Amino acid sequence: MIKCKWRDENRVLVNIDGQVWPCCYLVNNEYEYAVSNSKSGYKDNQEVLESYTTYKDELNIFKNDMDSINKHQWWKELEQSWSDKSKTLKQCAKWCTQKEEENE
Repeated sequence: MIKCKWRDENRVLVNIDGQVWPCCYLVNNEYEYAVSNSKSGYKDNQEVLESYTTYKDELNIFKNDMDSINKHQWWKELEQSWSDKSKTLKQCAKWCTQKEEENE
C-alpha cells in the first residue's frame, strides 16, 4: 500500500523553474534525467511521469496558480496509480510503500 506523507501533509516541492512536484523523490529523478547524457531510464514504462511532461505548463507556478495546480487531473492520476502495481511509480513504491499493519 502506498501512503504519500507529503500529500497527507499538503506539501509539495516547487523547483526554481516553477515546476510543482509532489515530493523530492520525483523531482530528484527529473533533475538527474534532465542533466544526464543518457535520456533513457527512469521514465521508461512510467506513464504517470510521462503524463506530467504532457501537463508541464499546467503544473508550473509561473504559468498557473497553486489552486489550479492542486486541482489538476495529474494528481488524481498519480493517486490512482498507487492502487495498480503496474502503474505505480518506482519512486512511490520504493519510498512510500507501507505494510498493512503499519496503517492500523
